[in-house]
Amino acid sequence: MSTPSGKRPKTQALNPGGAPRKANVAAPTSACLTYQLQGSDKRYHLPLKELLPSVQVNEGYISSWPGHITSEVIQHKQKFQPSNIDKQHGYNATYVSNSPKPRFLEKLEDHLRKELQVLDPNIPNAREVNLQAYREVFEYFIEDLKTYKPLLSAIKNEYEVVLAQQRNRIRELEPLQGMLVTTTESCEQRLLALREKEKFEILSLKRERTQLLKNIDNLMETQDSLKTQVSKLQEELATEYERYREQRDARILLIADMNNLHVQQEEPVHSQAKEADEADDPVKLKLALKVAHEDLKGLQMTLNEMKAEYGDVIPRREFETLEKTYNELTEKYEHMQRHFTQLKMEHNTLLDVNKNMTLEQDKLSAEVELLRTKVPGNQMAVNVNEANQDYFEGLGTGEDVVVFLRHNSLVKNVNLTKDDLINVLREIWEEKSINDHQNKTKSHLPEFFHKYLRKKFGDSAMLWAYNIYYGCRYYQDDEFIGLFFRIINGIVDESVYHGHVKLISDMLNSFTNRDTAGKGILTKHEFSQAIKSALPNKGGNSIAELVTAAIAELGDSKKITYNALFTEHGDSTPAMFITLLQRQYTAERTKYIDELRNVLEDKEELTVSDLKKAFETIDPSIDTQTLSTYLGQGFQTTGESLTEASVADIDTILDRLQASDVKRIGPPR
Repeated sequence: MSTPSGKRPKTQALNPGGAPRKANVAAPTSACLTYQLQGSDKRYHLPLKELLPSVQVNEGYISSWPGHITSEVIQHKQKFQPSNIDKQHGYNATYVSNSPKPRFLEKLEDHLRKELQVLDPNIPNAREVNLQAYREVFEYFIEDLKTYKPLLSAIKNEYEVVLAQQRNRIRELEPLQGMLVTTTESCEQRLLALREKEKFEILSLKRERTQLLKNIDNLMETQDSLKTQVSKLQEELATEYERYREQRDARILLIADMNNLHVQQEEPVHSQAKEADEADDPVKLKLALKVAHEDLKGLQMTLNEMKAEYGDVIPRREFETLEKTYNELTEKYEHMQRHFTQLKMEHNTLLDVNKNMTLEQDKLSAEVELLRTKVPGNQMAVNVNEANQDYFEGLGTGEDVVVFLRHNSLVKNVNLTKDDLINVLREIWEEKSINDHQNKTKSHLPEFFHKYLRKKFGDSAMLWAYNIYYGCRYYQDDEFIGLFFRIINGIVDESVYHGHVKLISDMLNSFTNRDTAGKGILTKHEFSQAIKSALPNKGGNSIAELVTAAIAELGDSKKITYNALFTEHGDSTPAMFITLLQRQYTAERTKYIDELRNVLEDKEELTVSDLKKAFETIDPSIDTQTLSTYLGQGFQTTGESLTEASVADIDTILDRLQASDVKRIGPPR
């Protein structure tokens, strides 16, 4: 209930005799007072004071002291106190009132004052001990007020419950606070240590890098200096050599002149004596003439033989000059090659150092951020020399090694020839075709290759696996061997091989259908038309190249025995027609993928609809089944799950299509 007229009521204090004592406020008027309940606008009238019964003072009555004092409890000007105990607990002893206090209040205050003076404020739990003193005074107060005891007890109990909860909460949080402080300090110390270590290592690596760069600069300067010296020495040598040749030629000319002078001096005497003898003896002259003719004939024959044998031989002087130039160029090339090798090694070393620094920096950054170490996986490096070695080194048994090469020890090299390797690969393909036909499923080539070797060779399976694998690697320039090598390494899908087989089969069937006479012979025009019929998308230049290759292989430009083009050769000489046909097939597939890449060049990620639209753009004649197959190969899924395929990177999609047998169906746009 609110106070009358919204103001605080004013009461009169009673003296000990029960008579009213005059207060320092004016007495209320006899006007009718009103009051108002909270939440209601209606006002109620109180009865007049004259009509109320007289009130007698007795114990249990709540005194109105100090009702005449203003609501300001804390005075602005207070005297100095020797102790701050009372102030700390909300009690101000300097307050002095002119009105006497109730006896019960004085007893309570006196008891509280004594308790607080006895207590030491410097002990750790001074607040709790002081609270206990106030709790006792409050309980005395509640016990004396019978009327308000339930309400005050409930209030006190609620405060006690909340206070106990807060104490328990503080008690639970104190260990966590200590642990948090300890953990924080430990983490900060570890972070500082890691930062210092990282800083020191980075500085040392930077100094090492700077020193290596200085060494490279010094080596480059040394190289330039040596080049300059070599150039200067070459010029001096050329000058000396030219001077020597001039002196030698001059001496030769001088000797020749001296010989001519001697001959000229002796020639008149001999000629005169000879003429006299010849004039005297005609028979001798005939014999001399005959001998001269025979000598001339012999000299002519010798000269012809010399021309035939040494006509292509260069003069010795030019040979020496060329040999000297060649030796100089060889030395210069070897010097440059050694220098290039050294620079390359230093460059690779710097790249490795830079890579290690980057990896170490990333590792340390991850440790600082996540407070844990991440150890990157190691990759196994394998260096194998395919030729001129007696044994192959085992590649290990890790998961990154294909199943048929998992071996640790050395494997003997039996040096398979190209013909032997081709025969083995053909046998493997035939066995796989039979196995797939019997099981009505297509097996994975590496797995079938492993099972085939174990079944046929038993304990020698690993020997044959390594020899076939490295033989394929050595002869991978051959179209047939290289395709098998790429398939077992997962670079190309097996569908590419079946595409080549189907291509050759379709070509042979086209030639057979064109050969109405059944003689196995076609003219050049019929041969060209058969190629056009089997491969309608092939251009005129490609067809002309195939016809030329067939004629060059068979050696007959009028009659082409087409069956000979598909006959297996006994030696390792490649079949020109089949090889060219397969290479054109590969080039056309690559061109088809490039056209697809050009259409999709503005996209970084592809959806199924984007790839489908691109295929329909570059190849409008493509059928629905083939298109679904190509989309499944690109997104590595089946036709039923294409609608649920997620977005993929364009390079990944095109690489998958490049590795599969994806070719043009209809004519180019």
